[in-house]
Amino acid sequence: MGSAMITSSVRPFLLLFALLGLGTSATSALAQSDEPLLISTEERCAFNRVDDDSLALALANCREMAEAEDMQAQFEMGELYYHGERTEQDLPTALQWYERASIQGHPDAQYRLGLMHVTGEGVERNLPQAYIMLKMAAVNGNEAAMDASDRLTEEMSEEEVAAATQVLGTLFRNYLRHIREEQLRRLQPVVEEEQEVQEVAE
Repeated sequence: MGSAMITSSVRPFLLLFALLGLGTSATSALAQSDEPLLISTEERCAFNRVDDDSLALALANCREMAEAEDMQAQFEMGELYYHGERTEQDLPTALQWYERASIQGHPDAQYRLGLMHVTGEGVERNLPQAYIMLKMAAVNGNEAAMDASDRLTEEMSEEEVAAATQVLGTLFRNYLRHIREEQLRRLQPVVEEEQEVQEVAE
């Protein structure tokens, strides 16, 4: 078992590798926030507010925002294809959009991915992977995710919980290291400017 189990799904743990590296745009955005783990999730797309004639335009606009890495638009694209109410259900497409939003730290996308891995809906069932995604969602502000991850441990073996916890520890250590590096990079010009002023004064 152990950590090998975490990457045994059909879709290897792409999200964790991305989160471990914390893609530069996500890291920069998170590091510059006063509350780096809280993500704003205002609605971007109008899928539930437009009529059938306007749906194609709403979809095109939302896709454009999502392709431009707007994580809320990515999440809403995932929701559109996951629920299949305004279009045909397409779980692989929903999964792709949820993953893109999750990499940027969208808590509801992480929660949905966690649940999909719990049930094996659209992906191979993988409880350690589900646990990790649910914990990440909880940290990022999804209140239901903490209870869901706690309930999930009742179905997991000790080895699965230990492996998932180890990965989470690595994620958070890397996250904090990237935040510190970003803060130092932002402070560097200020320090250099202060040194120049001091040299001139001397």
